[in-house]
Amino acid sequence: MTTQIKVHSKKPSIVILGGGTGTFVVAQALKNLSVHVTAILTMVDDGGSNEVLRDEFGMLPTSGIRQCIVALSENTSLLRELFTYRFHQGHGLNGMTFGNIFMAAMTDIVGSQKQAIEETCKLLNVKGTILPISYDDARLVAQYEDGSEIFGEHHIDEPVGHDGTLRITQVRIEPTSKISPEAKKAIEQADLVILGPGDFYTNTVANLVIDGVVDALEKCTGKVCFISNLMAKYGETYGYSLRDFMNDLRKYMSLELLDYILINDNLEYPTDLLALYEKAHDMPVTDNIVEADVHTNVKLIRCDLLSNVVPPQEKSDTLIRSMVRHSPKKIANTICDILKQEKLLDHC
Repeated sequence: MTTQIKVHSKKPSIVILGGGTGTFVVAQALKNLSVHVTAILTMVDDGGSNEVLRDEFGMLPTSGIRQCIVALSENTSLLRELFTYRFHQGHGLNGMTFGNIFMAAMTDIVGSQKQAIEETCKLLNVKGTILPISYDDARLVAQYEDGSEIFGEHHIDEPVGHDGTLRITQVRIEPTSKISPEAKKAIEQADLVILGPGDFYTNTVANLVIDGVVDALEKCTGKVCFISNLMAKYGETYGYSLRDFMNDLRKYMSLELLDYILINDNLEYPTDLLALYEKAHDMPVTDNIVEADVHTNVKLIRCDLLSNVVPPQEKSDTLIRSMVRHSPKKIANTICDILKQEKLLDHC
């Protein structure tokens, strides 16, 4: 008698909870799997063009949304390429992306940013759902081990005027912000929730401190997977090992919620890139955890997740972007294995 694998009658629902480049990479990874992807994005970005959109247009930040739209878009026309175009001339537009300007115009036309996201996703034929974690206008505040505080995601992410080697002891949202009903429902009903990779405090933890997010994770009957960072970052996680990441994550959610931790074990980073990171005081994350550091039922998956593609620096991009990244293809293969193991898919 052969054993039949029980497969969902509908596509498995995967939620990516994060923001920035890390979520962009994971969205790329999941796009071609037989799953429904919901990207739920932090709304605390306040650097670069997001600062203009927030301060001058009264909008929530759109860069993370724009990146996910591009990652999940099945539109191969010039419009998709336009969404990534960054202006590199003029004083007013220099550094801005066409996609962010487009979404600002769309918001003005349709009357709400929520509807603007929906209409833009339709226009670019997005495969999946993209949601802000909250529609509240709030900022991130970090407290450091010396008692000092920094206000604003951008100043935390790229420290100027404070010591980036200091450890963050706590972060909070000001004013208090609440998870959107759509994001809450998506997390609770997910078959798999993916946390990370990405800037640990300004992307991952920034979502966990929103009221209702951890509660939604606790009510989720699916699995939760944490993808560990490749690099420890000056200003947020200087000198961190993987155990340090887990110890800090424990402040914001029970580690017993985690079912899987994906850890890159390919340490052959390009030496020229490592030299650049060293100048920025960043370094590879040391893998030093065992199951007992988290909880006994978590599965630690160590495999090659490193991309061998170095993304080019865009003209007039004033923000620092990660050059050492996870490989979308390798993440896709690993997530596929998890889905098969959980009997959510029989093939990908």
